[in-house]
Amino acid sequence: MSTRRRMFVGRKKELEFLQEKYTSKKAEFIVLYGRRRIGKTALIREFVKDKNHIFYSAVQITDNVQLNKMSNIVINHYNAQIYNTQFSDWEALFRFISDQTIYNKKMVIVMDEFPYMVQNNKSIPSVLQNHWDHYFSKLNIMIIICGSSMSFMEKEILSEKNPLYGRTTGIYKVRELDFESSRAFMGKGNLKEHLNYYSVFSGVPYYLSLINPKDTFEINLKKNILSNGSVLFNEIEFLLKQELREVSNYNAIIESIALGDSKLNDIYQKTKIEKTKLPFYINSLIDLGIIKKEYSATIKIKEQVKKRSGIYKIDNGYFRFHYSFVYPYLSELLEGSEDIIIEDVIRERMLMFVSNEFEKISIEYVRKMGIEKKLPIRPIKIGKWWDKNQEIDILAFDINNNFIFGECKWRNEKVGVKILNQLKLKSDKIEITPKKSYYILFSKSGFTSKLIECSKREDNLFLVDYSKDVVTLI
Repeated sequence: MSTRRRMFVGRKKELEFLQEKYTSKKAEFIVLYGRRRIGKTALIREFVKDKNHIFYSAVQITDNVQLNKMSNIVINHYNAQIYNTQFSDWEALFRFISDQTIYNKKMVIVMDEFPYMVQNNKSIPSVLQNHWDHYFSKLNIMIIICGSSMSFMEKEILSEKNPLYGRTTGIYKVRELDFESSRAFMGKGNLKEHLNYYSVFSGVPYYLSLINPKDTFEINLKKNILSNGSVLFNEIEFLLKQELREVSNYNAIIESIALGDSKLNDIYQKTKIEKTKLPFYINSLIDLGIIKKEYSATIKIKEQVKKRSGIYKIDNGYFRFHYSFVYPYLSELLEGSEDIIIEDVIRERMLMFVSNEFEKISIEYVRKMGIEKKLPIRPIKIGKWWDKNQEIDILAFDINNNFIFGECKWRNEKVGVKILNQLKLKSDKIEITPKKSYYILFSKSGFTSKLIECSKREDNLFLVDYSKDVVTLI
């Protein structure tokens, strides 16, 4: 594997969180989790590389073999001369670590893929909880347990019924990399090409590491996703089977949403899944971060419970791609028709597909600009706005009701004054009267000279150009 593919990218906030816990003057017990391939192990290894640590990555084996494997790592770390090469039980192993921990240097203990440890020994959380209460919590130690099974980590380890509940001093859910961090995997190229990659491979480090910048975008799709036997061809199936039962029902729901069914009744009409059971399946997918329910940005949280205006959307680029271009054509792809799917289906619909991700990236850009104080307001809420007749791609407002209205255009023509005027007309339709209004336009292909001149005259207009190699704010 090349050096490029092994490199560590981004994760500044995550590393700062872990470092802050490490430098504290007390014992720390951290739960770090996130879905498969998201880069948890790489993150932890980057964090501990210059620290006194034990790193154990569990696998799906019997409890006795698991104990033996971790015993060897612990004994080798301390270069301990003991009579046995394996501790008698987990309590003995944890007690040995406690006895070896010194007060002037923090010790980091990592148990990666912790659910595999618990799988064949349900008592491990209780043993660890008891040892934390009586020993670890009084030492200069940092324990990190990590897992990829989202349902297990959230519904078991972090639930009130689990013995470890209330013992943790930090819980961190690792999410996808943002667009700017992801670009490091894509080699040289312009924003448009990189956004194509990001829309498909999303911000999952493992997926991104598969990209070969020397190949074209379409060849990368064919080699890594569309060909039977390629690395990601069965990825979604594995992910769903790891987390869920009745995978066929979940497949039907995700495909329905991917193809544009955003309301509960629309999904029911497409899937014919029992109405009483459908909300359970959807909520499970929301918990896993596969889909989300989105409300118009001006609807208050209390009102969301009463209103039925929320819409369902897929919350991950790779899932959207799979259910748009792989799952519906699975039989054809299994027969080797990748070129036909690329040339006759993906090429025709790719512009529209990427435009959805472009809106998401643009919203994140506005959020980042607000945090960095590069906008005239500091938004407390950012999202989309819509009513029965129209929608605004980006709506952001601050605590004083100053608003930013935004439009995103991922198309092969420059954005002109007409788009700005249309945005201003739509902004008059929102339920709240802004104290002051600002406008921001995002474009794949740049802006007309007339609109650029307009932005120079009006201090409430911002233009963000994605037609070059770097994002340009005009």
